[in-house]
Amino acid sequence: MTMFKGNICIIILCVIWGCGVTFADVLRHPVNKKSKPELERALAKVMDYEVASGDFKQTKIIPQKKRKFVSTGTFMISKKNGIIWKTQKPIFSELALNNGGIFERDSSGQSHMLLPKDNPIFTDLSRNIQSFFSGKISELESKFQVFYEKKSCGFVMGLIPRDGMVRMVIDNVIIEACNNIDKVTITDGDKTPVMLEFLNYKTVGKKLQKRETSTP
Repeated sequence: MTMFKGNICIIILCVIWGCGVTFADVLRHPVNKKSKPELERALAKVMDYEVASGDFKQTKIIPQKKRKFVSTGTFMISKKNGIIWKTQKPIFSELALNNGGIFERDSSGQSHMLLPKDNPIFTDLSRNIQSFFSGKISELESKFQVFYEKKSCGFVMGLIPRDGMVRMVIDNVIIEACNNIDKVTITDGDKTPVMLEFLNYKTVGKKLQKRETSTP
């Protein structure tokens, strides 16, 4: 069950986040009392939308086999209606997370439920997603060691799972952001990174920008 939970975590983290070469640096900078409010403000700014959508490119490199696997597709994140992650190439698949649970649809059009809404794993994932959307670092800290480094444009945030069993599946997650979440690296328990780039990023329903614009 724990390994299944870890695999679902990877899927959901891929949905929300995505690759940078700066992970070694950021993991030397744990968030502290001084940097925590700064990270919360930065995170709230990049998550300031009702709906985000765009394209993604996912790359997994396996050095031992000297092979690179690339997949592309589209994503949509709605804070009200949930998440849809469509892989279009090389093989079509669709993953949806909403209030009813987590669902998957394959190239034949067949769909099935991965997790129902009353499953404790789904509840745990939903709380983590909500805490990330809200920018509440204290909630993330209950599940992850949190690291932060300010950049000239935006920030880099690192997450290391606190649960040892989860770390067998997810070693760390690195989020790189400027105006939006731009890149994410998810390194698995075998130290193999899965790198994502978010392209053609579009958002609807920004609130902070409206407030800043209307301030005299």
